[in-house]
Amino acid sequence: MIQKEKQLEWLQQHQTKEPHLGLERVRRLLSLRGNPHLQISVIHVAGTNGKGSTIAHLRQLLQAKKLRVGTFTSPYLLNYNEQIAINGLPISGEDFYSLLQSYQELLKKQADDTILQEITEFEIITALAYDYFCQQEVDVVIMEVGLGGLLDSTNVCQPVLTAITTIGLDHTAILGTTLEDIAKQKAGIIKQGVPVVTGKISSEALTVIHTIAQQCQALHIRYKKDYQVESVQGLEEGEKFRFSNAFRRKEDYQTVLLGVHQVENAGLAIELCDQYCSLKGLPLLSENEVRRALKRTYWPARLEKISKAPLILLDGAHNPHALKALLASLESHFPDYQKTILFTCIQTKALDEMLALLKMVPTSRVLLTTFEDSRSFSTGEMQCLAKREKLAYVEWLPYLEQYKKAKHGEKELLLITGSLYFLAEVRKYLMSDR
Repeated sequence: MIQKEKQLEWLQQHQTKEPHLGLERVRRLLSLRGNPHLQISVIHVAGTNGKGSTIAHLRQLLQAKKLRVGTFTSPYLLNYNEQIAINGLPISGEDFYSLLQSYQELLKKQADDTILQEITEFEIITALAYDYFCQQEVDVVIMEVGLGGLLDSTNVCQPVLTAITTIGLDHTAILGTTLEDIAKQKAGIIKQGVPVVTGKISSEALTVIHTIAQQCQALHIRYKKDYQVESVQGLEEGEKFRFSNAFRRKEDYQTVLLGVHQVENAGLAIELCDQYCSLKGLPLLSENEVRRALKRTYWPARLEKISKAPLILLDGAHNPHALKALLASLESHFPDYQKTILFTCIQTKALDEMLALLKMVPTSRVLLTTFEDSRSFSTGEMQCLAKREKLAYVEWLPYLEQYKKAKHGEKELLLITGSLYFLAEVRKYLMSDR
């Protein structure tokens, strides 16, 4: 146990407060491991929001083809291992720490390599994931971009298929201040001759992506043009929608994930699965196989009902684009509920814009908080903000302890939202109390 803790400490020493983008370091590291990233079949997924949910749907669809599916997602909610999984099962502690030790030893031997001296935690985990999936001989790997696309460490692969889920304003200090700027960064994952599938994206951002796809001679499969997704009905147990594409006639399906935007994520996943099967010469899933796969989909902290009595929802809406989708879903599913919203975010996020959106939610009370993390706002900063905005500030743990003991009406809910790092702490606490 002590050895494992030391390895995690070593890994965390490579954390950076601000992303340290670039491909040179991770390419150098992977070359020392025999370039495992070039020996596997990869579907590469970028986008401002919706990546995780799209990947969760897609994994179940590909598993329905009896494939061994690797997934690399971030950030994690409970531990490092869950970022790297095969058919939904996180890498074992034994495999994780064995690989981590080998990387620690390798980097120690390469201590004089000036390129590797600046390597980051995320780059090490990315390399480790490619290595693991190659060793395990998975059939296909779905890699989620960490930040942007063009210079993200995952972008060293040679994918068979790429996807861009959504484009919104996030990480503007790094990716650019306009939708066009951000689209250009996300479109950096498009490769020569490799098809790209896009989700619901505004016309100005889509034009940028389409231009880059044409330059790369990459087939561009577009939402509303090449595949159709139409929301039918919001249900207590998910979202019903209609889907059709070049392979399928119009049929009704249902995702068990709550939120009107999950219809678009599920539709994008079906299109990606059909495109992958077509590229690989595999028979398409039947309509019933698709339905069964969608009903098996699970993705935590995305409008997740963590408690029914009292009703507590978790959602990692960490930027204005995601928050607008969350609030639309809240209005769709819980229009007449009294809502308490517990919110915090990290320092790189558009705090003022998100607060303005939250304050517009009808029949609601907004509470600000903070959490233990070097990227979080301090207690003093959040208390000052609460005073300025005429909101309340609470310490989240005592507040939740009190909230669970209190009596609540049938039409009352608590929404905990903002940073996924914050939600990881909250979820761990609420799950341990079950």
